[in-house]
Amino acid sequence: MAIDPYLPHIFAFNILLTIIDATIGYHAAPILVRTAAADEEAMESAAKTIRTMLALVVALYSFFSCLAYFRQKPLLLLIVTAVIVADIVAQIIVSRKMKNRGR
Repeated sequence: MAIDPYLPHIFAFNILLTIIDATIGYHAAPILVRTAAADEEAMESAAKTIRTMLALVVALYSFFSCLAYFRQKPLLLLIVTAVIVADIVAQIIVSRKMKNRGR
């Protein structure tokens, strides 16, 4: 397949995207929780829960990226890349809407 020489580059790009996704999610969690939580203690607990789930999502992205790369499955690697990009875009959109709603 013509994409095979680019697999290492796409794999490295997925690692970078996963780090970016985790960073955005870590900082967006308090913004998302702020609108739903009633008190400060509930906000802290909810933000911690969201950040824990974020670690699980990052692990899944990493697992499927590694699986696709080491088994030479370019289609799966591209699908994982698309999902990570969609997740990043969705997090940015939702956090901006929540931030604007809070003002």
